[in-house]
Amino acid sequence: MKRYEKQMTETLLSLVAIDSVQAEPAEGAPFGKGTREALTAFFSLCRSIGMRVQDLDGMCGFAEIGEGELLGIPFHLDTVPFGNDWTHSPLGDIAEENGETVIYGRGTEDDKGPFVALFYALKSLLDEGRTPRRRVRLIAGLNEESGWKCIERYLATEEIPALSFSPDADFPVINCEKGVCHARVTFKKPDSIFYIEGGERVNMVADSAKLKMKTMSDGTLSKCIKGLAKITFENDGFALAAKGVSAHGSTPDKGENAILKLLFAAKSSNEFIADLYDAFFKTDGSGLKIACADEQSGALTMNVGYARTVGDEISFGLDIRYPVTVKEETILEAISSALPDATVTVDGRHLPLFVPADSELVTALIGAYNEVTGEGASPISIGGATYARAFPNAVAFGPIFPDEESKIHQADECVRLSRLVKSAEIYKKALEKLAF
Repeated sequence: MKRYEKQMTETLLSLVAIDSVQAEPAEGAPFGKGTREALTAFFSLCRSIGMRVQDLDGMCGFAEIGEGELLGIPFHLDTVPFGNDWTHSPLGDIAEENGETVIYGRGTEDDKGPFVALFYALKSLLDEGRTPRRRVRLIAGLNEESGWKCIERYLATEEIPALSFSPDADFPVINCEKGVCHARVTFKKPDSIFYIEGGERVNMVADSAKLKMKTMSDGTLSKCIKGLAKITFENDGFALAAKGVSAHGSTPDKGENAILKLLFAAKSSNEFIADLYDAFFKTDGSGLKIACADEQSGALTMNVGYARTVGDEISFGLDIRYPVTVKEETILEAISSALPDATVTVDGRHLPLFVPADSELVTALIGAYNEVTGEGASPISIGGATYARAFPNAVAFGPIFPDEESKIHQADECVRLSRLVKSAEIYKKALEKLAF
């Protein structure tokens, strides 16, 4: 695959240069003009290697080649917002670091980079004159980061693949994904609080937050002086602001949550805030008495992704990733019991996924990974939600390697070119086993 290095780099930079964060609907672009532009670029690439393309109302699209039973490969071209504190352009940049080429930009890991690796893996097989024994269908979503309406549109009318894998998570192979519940917890705003605001998305660790309240304790002042938050003295109260470090909502321990920093700073000033902090500060959910784990998928995680004040209500968005043997209803009942004064609603959910390790799909993919890397790896479980769980007989497969520090959903998201090429080699081997 090294012979495609230059083409892969140029293609990835061209895709990353498209701002495909969901935006206001436009004609032919229900998720915004940027997502439409990304879909058009996808179609152009796929046509160039002889694939048949289909646009599904601008919500998603697919390209396929070959005949026979269908192998589906879902991925997404939309991204989360850029966020703050980038040292390279989120719309694409190249740097030489420690003798390696590094490509920066939003989507280089999630999910434009993996698509590029997969596309050139398929292209290389076709360039060699190989003929698929299964139809290979690339399914491009445009709303993965904001609700999955794209994949719902696909599932409503299109053929369900016999087997699928999604290049939108980790290597070696993920055959188990925790359930995902995006819960909104809403309280009546106390008179002592003007507002609490922070975070961009429920599935991102909040990297900034602000709070205004009428009174402030000496303890809060002391914490602010020590640098936990910035404080502004106003005529009618005290305004606090904090910065954090963003991370993916499935791994809240890898970030620094600005909302929680503010709640901690202000807890001695206000009983309502103290109760919120006690409920939310543990990323294992133990503050809400929802901590749990199982052998298949590990422990529950919880991220406080946003805080919003609207009128006389304050809402918090909770991204909860729960073990495959646990029911969502059990989680919601526990939250309602722990927060009797709150209204708990669900804004989005993904059911758990589990595919046996001895299935044709998992066996072929783990074999491809181990043959290229020389490892003896086994399938793993994650808390992330990939398109794999939207299909029967589907798993997530790459692109993040076990020894790799990912910056998905963070500032300076990037991919090393050597790793991009290596993932393409693995995808090529996987396609050989499953479709050629």
